[in-house]
Amino acid sequence: MRYAAIIALPLSLCASLASAEATPEGAEALTATLQTYLGATEGVVTVTPEEDYYDVTLDFAPLIAKAPPEVKTTITPIEFSLTDNGDGTWEMEQDQALDFTLSVPGTADIAVKIASLQSTGTFDAALQAFTTSTTTATDMAVTEKVIDPNTKSETNVAYSLASMKLDSTAEAGADGGVDASSTYEATGLTETMTVPEMGMPITLTAESQSGTSEMTGLRPDAIYKLIAFAVANPDAAAAIAQQDTLKGIVKDGLPLFAHVAATGALKAVKVDTPMGAVGLSDMTFEIEANGIVDDGLFREAFTLNGLSLPAGLVPEWAAQLVPTSLSLDFKASRFNLAAPAAILLETLDLANPKVNTPEEDQALLAALLPDGVVDLTLAPGTITSPLYTVTYEGAFSAGPATPMPVGKATVTATGLTAVEQALAAGPPEMTGQITPMLKMAEGMAKPGENGALVWELESTATGGFLVNGTNMMGAQ
Repeated sequence: MRYAAIIALPLSLCASLASAEATPEGAEALTATLQTYLGATEGVVTVTPEEDYYDVTLDFAPLIAKAPPEVKTTITPIEFSLTDNGDGTWEMEQDQALDFTLSVPGTADIAVKIASLQSTGTFDAALQAFTTSTTTATDMAVTEKVIDPNTKSETNVAYSLASMKLDSTAEAGADGGVDASSTYEATGLTETMTVPEMGMPITLTAESQSGTSEMTGLRPDAIYKLIAFAVANPDAAAAIAQQDTLKGIVKDGLPLFAHVAATGALKAVKVDTPMGAVGLSDMTFEIEANGIVDDGLFREAFTLNGLSLPAGLVPEWAAQLVPTSLSLDFKASRFNLAAPAAILLETLDLANPKVNTPEEDQALLAALLPDGVVDLTLAPGTITSPLYTVTYEGAFSAGPATPMPVGKATVTATGLTAVEQALAAGPPEMTGQITPMLKMAEGMAKPGENGALVWELESTATGGFLVNGTNMMGAQ
């Protein structure tokens, strides 16, 4: 919710203004630099010297006036102050309310309101980033109405937060670029959604949420140059005429970042549905990815704990079969994003766009998957209920180099006897097919520790599927 990128732009080019006193000349320099990124439309950028700091106002109304008449947009002017520390760093302070609306008839209506938005930070002009910053916001509310262009049905979402705090730091990266980290905390989350398929609203609430993020090798200079290019070339014709410049900015800015990782957690989650309330004691997630580099990586993991369902939703005999916790950790690796990006930058022609030939598509695929496969990994995960625990993990390779996915997985289960007893208490028309399948799975298992049952699974390139060494697809 912070406008750090906008505020950072002028500072990155104003290191030479090493003066503790705010001057008209300094104000002119800040104005000119901001206009590099926001254009020179009269009234958009205003910089006023005030003794030892500068008051800055960014009013987007003159730019909004140039939009098509059917697009209705309003936004509170962005106001903040800048103080030149005289050593290549600047202090930034912001304290205001924010109100934004966007209306496109027949398409969408969006509104954002923040009662109080406060930010402070120290910007390092040489680093082109805030070395430290803190942002707090209170009474945040977002409403969205999206209209399906075909059915004209509406999806409505209302989102609010009581409070939010974000702290971040940045320093020069050991391998170039900027390494940045942040933490955030929020309270009083509420989200209500109404979609045509449900007909009735669903409301999600959480007592609190928190998270962290880490990024290495960030290239803020490339991001700023791309923003400046977009402002200088606002329409397609202008961008096409300068496409070599654009491609050069992207090429020089790659990989944009080296690695990013983020975590998040929500506590005391409740979802009110037409059938009743669904609850979670907590839920967490992790996401990480590499930038546009040779060593491609994407990972996503999440856990759900303390699941509770509405009374009467599940019959009494099946209540203890419902999982109360779940964890999943998925990773894709052994792919290359840098090589296909280089090919696309070399062959891209905005002035004469063409559909790729089969040979060109094949070259891109070979660049993306130099070994002909991508590795898919399931880190150890768990499904737990009051009666049973199932754990699983595995690793597979799939792609054009192998006709079938190849890999191994292990599944371990405890408590299946209790599961069978619960099923025996249920009506045969509901459990009659499950029990024989469970018996068959038990017959194929091998014993593990503490009475657990284990299934070692393996798939082969020739189409075989082995369970504890027995090929279930016949001799292959």
